[in-house]
This record gives sequence, C-alpha cells and structure tokens, in this order.
Amino acid sequence: MNEDKAGPRRSLLAQGRSRDTRQAIIKAALELWGERGFDAGFDGTTAEEIAARAGVSKATFYYHFARKEDVLLATGWLTAKVFYEDVVKALIDGSSTDDVLNDVTTKLCRRIEKVPRSALRRMMQVMSDVSDRPQDGERLRFQRGFAVILLQGQQNGDIPQTLTPSDLGMMFEVMLMSAIREWAYDEDFRLSEVLHERFAVLLAGARHVSASALGRPAAS
Repeated sequence: MNEDKAGPRRSLLAQGRSRDTRQAIIKAALELWGERGFDAGFDGTTAEEIAARAGVSKATFYYHFARKEDVLLATGWLTAKVFYEDVVKALIDGSSTDDVLNDVTTKLCRRIEKVPRSALRRMMQVMSDVSDRPQDGERLRFQRGFAVILLQGQQNGDIPQTLTPSDLGMMFEVMLMSAIREWAYDEDFRLSEVLHERFAVLLAGARHVSASALGRPAAS
C-alpha cells in the first residue's frame, strides 16, 4: 500500500476504535447505573467497575474520561449527535420543514423520556459547570441540527431570510434545554406535547418576522 494512503487510513481506523471504545464505556456506565438505580448507582459505581463492564482497563477509562461526570456529558453530546443524524435522514427524504421538525422532535423526546429524571438533573448540573462546549467530533450541539433544518427551509423558500439559521437554531436549542429541565424536575410535565407547541410557535414567528422588526433595511 502506498505510504501516502496508509497514514490517513491508519488514522481513520484509530479514530474509529477510539470512538467505539468511548461508546462502549458510556454504554457500560449507563447499564450499571440503571441496574443499581441512578442515584445510588452513580455515586456507588467505580470507574474500575465501568471499565470492567466495557471490557477495557481502568487506565483506558481515564484516557477517555477524567471523571464519571464526563460520561454524563458525553451521553448528552451523543444524544445531540443522534438528533443531527435523524435530521439529515429526514431532510434526505424530502419532507417539509414542519414535518422534519415534528418527526425529529418526537424521536428526541422518546429518547429523553427513557432517561431517569435524576440522571438528567445531574447531567444538567454538570453541563452548567462547563463553559467551553466545542461543536466538533463527539461534542455536537442540538443547535446544529436545528440550524440545518432551518437552512433547508430557507433554501426551499419555506422560511424567510430575515434570521440566520445558526441564530434561530440557538433559539430552538435554548427552548429545548428549558423544556428538558422542566421535565427533569416536574413529574407532570408533558415534554413532547409542550415542545411541539413551543417549536410551532417559534417557527411561525420566524416565518412572519420582518426585516424592519429586526432593525434592518428592507430589501430593495
């Protein structure tokens, strides 16, 4: 094999193995915490136990995660990554902006509702302590998925050009995180129903906001 091609290939294989190892550790941690009940399981489960369940060494665990709380962060980023992949699949199918948003929101809510509320509360506490959340690799944010939906809507003429997709995507992400927090602390909160309603209102507002309302000159 040509050396120029072998180097990048080895790099991709190494990245793939590293990603698989991280996901195996996350899966093992979630399994153990779930089996023991999250509140007791999180505090009582050691990194060594998680590593053993994942089939890796304790040193490998600490190579990927400095502490157990970082596994929770990675779980959140992994959820955002799956959300983004759902968005791409829905857009490829050629669905409308509203249908794509409704579809991916329903799937996201189903995933979130499977997570113990106590786990979500701990995760949000950890996230509030993290000031730098880069949007690359495993650290994908929900904003990006929403922005892709809205960009496609603008390209199709379904959404006006008055707001940038990234700014509007951030608004959707803020609304999402607020609803997740409410669900985590309120047993009666209807996550899916509320999010669909709020997203519909935000999308309708985006479709009707004018350039003048944003303090911009009207298009000539």
